[in-house]
Amino acid sequence: MTSVASAALPRRRPVADLSGLSPEAVREVSEAIAAAELHTSAEIRVVVSRASLVQHPFFSVMWSALVSLVLPWAVVVVWPMSALSILQVQAIIFLIVAGILMMPQMTERAVPRMALKAAARAAAVEAFLAHGVSQTDGRTGILIFVAARERFVEVVADAGVHTPLGPVAWAEICDVVSRQASRGTLADGLVAAVRKAGELLAGPLPQRPGDVNEITDRVVII
Repeated sequence: MTSVASAALPRRRPVADLSGLSPEAVREVSEAIAAAELHTSAEIRVVVSRASLVQHPFFSVMWSALVSLVLPWAVVVVWPMSALSILQVQAIIFLIVAGILMMPQMTERAVPRMALKAAARAAAVEAFLAHGVSQTDGRTGILIFVAARERFVEVVADAGVHTPLGPVAWAEICDVVSRQASRGTLADGLVAAVRKAGELLAGPLPQRPGDVNEITDRVVII
């Protein structure tokens, strides 16, 4: 594995629209994979993660601590207080803010965008290894990974395909998912991305006589 590219999915749609795929949509994406691989010896795998990638409350606690540390000092400028009173105010603010940010609907919003992106990238690399994409003959596998709740798409490319195509190709595939999903559905974006991947891979890695399908075309939902 030598390259990872990423892009953000559109945020104007409700999270529910990107949280999963219907059986019909899964079939469409699987058929697109099978069609794309008719023209290339490379292998394409699609994995969609519906679970939250950052599930711990660390960031809720972090923001609560920062607010409770900073806000009372702004108040002191107007209303001078003793050190003990400041500590009491800080404790109260921390409990209030933490209580709000610990609510299920608020916990995810407390996570910085960069942390979500890093989590999506780590999950994509893990899926690349866990679902056999790194074990293809000639190392010609690519993974299109979607973190639906975090709204990130990642492409992980093995050495055999990265060498002839380079990182621009993987960024282009990510952008296709993002653009098409903004116009339609996640399934539309994945189908378009798989077709684009097939077109890009067919040039340097055309299908060879005797090629076998090393990785199932099934879409993995986790």
